[in-house]
Amino acid sequence: MMGNSINKVFNEEYVDSPLKFNNPPVLAYSGQVGGNPNWNFPSHKHDDLSEIIYICEGEGNFIIDNKSYTAREGDILIYNSGVIHEEYSNPTNPLKTFFCGVSNLAIDQLKDLDIIPSNLEPVIQKNEYSEQIGTYLAHIFEESSLQAAGYEIICQGLLTSSIALIHRAIKLQHCKSETKEAHTLAHRIKEFIDKNYKKNIKLEDIADELFINKYYLSHVFKEQMQLTPINYLINRRMGEAKNLLVSTELKIGEIARITGYDNPNYFTLLFKKMTGETPKQFKESHRKNLYYHNN
Repeated sequence: MMGNSINKVFNEEYVDSPLKFNNPPVLAYSGQVGGNPNWNFPSHKHDDLSEIIYICEGEGNFIIDNKSYTAREGDILIYNSGVIHEEYSNPTNPLKTFFCGVSNLAIDQLKDLDIIPSNLEPVIQKNEYSEQIGTYLAHIFEESSLQAAGYEIICQGLLTSSIALIHRAIKLQHCKSETKEAHTLAHRIKEFIDKNYKKNIKLEDIADELFINKYYLSHVFKEQMQLTPINYLINRRMGEAKNLLVSTELKIGEIARITGYDNPNYFTLLFKKMTGETPKQFKESHRKNLYYHNN
């Protein structure tokens, strides 16, 4: 697929707010595409309604608002009103879909008739709600075909539930995307500190290197790593200092400089605060333990 679904900038007010129908959806039509390898629908749009398509089987190519997409089983396509689109079944893996037209719809914070925010891409990849949405659309098609008593009420309930699940899916995907991005950012911060801990780096230096706000940087890192970037920097330096104290004959002042501290006295105070021992005490006690361990 060219572009991932739900990857454009979200309106955070929309994300945080509950779904509210100012006007309930009304079913304009429902239908089914069934396995025709040569099926296609040329470029068109709907100004008076929006459309939901669920792919049950197969694969298709879709050109939506001048962008090309490939969608497969479990994917959901949304055509907001006024959006030009064209559709082509893959001849070697024919499409089977359920679809419906939605009129009268007005969702709080969205343009009238729009099913999803206009800044989201129109293909929602297969997710944990896809199967249920597909089941709802299949039932809508069945009810519309039979037209038994009360079918309009049933169809409206199923359609409302489908739209609610679509919004649940895109908001969940947004949260997962944010978590993934935060996790990736935290590891980029950690990687930068690991490479530069011997230098006299500050929070501002990390923020400048990664082109992000230092307060956001600190928040993300602490949330993912359970400690601040500065505390991680200190821990990283102290870990290296411990290693050098035990494994080399370097003097404490040299170790201080190697681990990023120009002032040996400050290094000694900080080391004792972090470990409960002075560098000299740590060196003596751990070298003694190392000697007895090896002999």
